[in-house]
Amino acid sequence: MTTGRRIKNALKQALKFAVGLFGLFWPFGPSRTRILTYHSVGYRSHEMNVLPEDFAAQMAWLAEHHSVISLEDAAQAKPGIAITFDDGYVDNLENAAPILVEHAFPATVFMVAGRAEGTLDDDPHPEDGQLMNWDQLRKLDSMGITIGSHTMTHPHLSQQHVDIQQNEIEASKAILENELAKPVTIFAYPYGSALDYDEVTTALVKSAGYTLAVSNRYGPIFQGDDPFTLRRIWIDSTDTMKTFAAKVDGRMDGLRILDSGPGIAVRRLLNRGLGTR
Repeated sequence: MTTGRRIKNALKQALKFAVGLFGLFWPFGPSRTRILTYHSVGYRSHEMNVLPEDFAAQMAWLAEHHSVISLEDAAQAKPGIAITFDDGYVDNLENAAPILVEHAFPATVFMVAGRAEGTLDDDPHPEDGQLMNWDQLRKLDSMGITIGSHTMTHPHLSQQHVDIQQNEIEASKAILENELAKPVTIFAYPYGSALDYDEVTTALVKSAGYTLAVSNRYGPIFQGDDPFTLRRIWIDSTDTMKTFAAKVDGRMDGLRILDSGPGIAVRRLLNRGLGTR
């Protein structure tokens, strides 16, 4: 791990401690619905990786303390926790899926359709960042895991011309539906911050025939939330069981500040300064 990554992880852990402490005494508005975001579940040296043993412990804790619901139910603000995965890593099938099946948990995996059997273009560790091939994705589907679209190539959509956005959104849906022989109606915006999609993007997602879409803006779900800009709670390599529980229980909802304009600016400045992403 680089020095920049170590510094960033230490800062993230300190921020989680501070926000979690604040949440004990001044909790944000009540919500009993949250959508969790995972990426890889393996042994990658990556900020968004979760170790398989940690994932197993997290799922066991959820089974004891919360109801795990489908993403569709979460979009309607039904009480419970929904589980999602972005990108479509092979380790989602090999490491995460057996644990989900063991607990009979519903879950959704958002696949980057144009990178099946390959890696993401900007992955800093492509050597262990393999995405599923079509046979593997079909196997995941057969295990009861819902497959959603995460575009063709994982771009920052709002930075692209409208024609490119449309192709990324529509072509990924068409390819996934052809390979899986079933409708694909759920979408996740790549990167998913408030700067990575806009009103044009959401309009294109709606017109393509999706029924809901998720961002990676931090926060819980409330009744009446826009089903095409749903917030999620990211889980990453710096989460302990204490911070995981605090995120799920809402004590870290203050992390929503990271998705404000100033919060995003500070995060990007920090990443540039530390040489991270």
